[in-house]
Amino acid sequence: MIMQTLRTKTRAIMIVVVIVFVVSIFGMYLSRGSRPSSQDSDGDFPVASVGGEKIMASQIVTGVRNYAEQAGQSDLSPESIVEMRKNVLNSIAMQYMLQKEATKQKIKVPETEIDMGVKRIENQFPTKEAFQQYMENSEIRMKDLREQIGMQLAQRMVLDASAGEVEVTGEEAKDFYGQTKDLFFRQPAGFNVMFARFTSQEAADEARKALLAGTPWDEVLKKYEDKTIDFTLSGEPAFVTAREFTEGSLKPLNDTPMGQVSNVLALSDTDVVVLIKQKKLNERVMSFEEVSADVNTMISDQKKQVKQNEYLKVLMGQADIQILDQAFFEVPAETQGVVSGDKPIE
Repeated sequence: MIMQTLRTKTRAIMIVVVIVFVVSIFGMYLSRGSRPSSQDSDGDFPVASVGGEKIMASQIVTGVRNYAEQAGQSDLSPESIVEMRKNVLNSIAMQYMLQKEATKQKIKVPETEIDMGVKRIENQFPTKEAFQQYMENSEIRMKDLREQIGMQLAQRMVLDASAGEVEVTGEEAKDFYGQTKDLFFRQPAGFNVMFARFTSQEAADEARKALLAGTPWDEVLKKYEDKTIDFTLSGEPAFVTAREFTEGSLKPLNDTPMGQVSNVLALSDTDVVVLIKQKKLNERVMSFEEVSADVNTMISDQKKQVKQNEYLKVLMGQADIQILDQAFFEVPAETQGVVSGDKPIE
């Protein structure tokens, strides 16, 4: 978990494109799907152009709103809104340039990767039916959604290719570990745990009953594999902090004796946990040998991101961005106060 969080944070160095990749695929599709060439009945109008293609006010507004909602920002000042409008415009320009490069490089995204992209979006909904209902209500065709996902993946492939190969020396790795071990590689007290997350209470109860009867863990999980969200296998336990048991979602299972099957814990109607605490672990700093692969990955990622940033700067220098409505990107002389509510008022 520590390494996963760190990798997520280090990728944030690509500030120019962060909004493109953070804003939901739906928001991106909707903003691209409504592109009138002139002012329409709703008062939409062009505010900028990229490569000669007009960018409408509605596109910028949608981008700001989606980003603010996903970032959990419900109150935005006029200054913040204007700054985010500029960031969204830059992100649109960067997306345009990356797509232009993807086309130039004749990048073809495998259908299997697009399938995985659709699945990741579908998994954000409680059920497959809820996902399909959203698609219908939003008038989003699966064909168009897949096209958008393919474009995003192609753009990321361009970025990945721009970094090329990087080398990490042993000296670099040990030096990085020495400077950051207390910050990144200190493992809190916790437990090695075998766990299974089932899609229903019934499946969890049945599996627990089989475990209590003496059926081996792996054999039980193999039988119920199609009814699980996630699980570990024998010999491959997950580390769970002690705090998760004392203060977190697993608190009801805190008193589970070591080595025994826990009670069933329903985190939700479709996420039900059964676990076995295998070993108690004290707080410690993990050795270099344990984390050397992660250290190399972190340094490699950072080096690649530096190269990617340089590449993005070059692309942005080539982007033909024209402002058609200067006032749209400026703070009004007389503002109407702080924006409040679930959605920013643009």
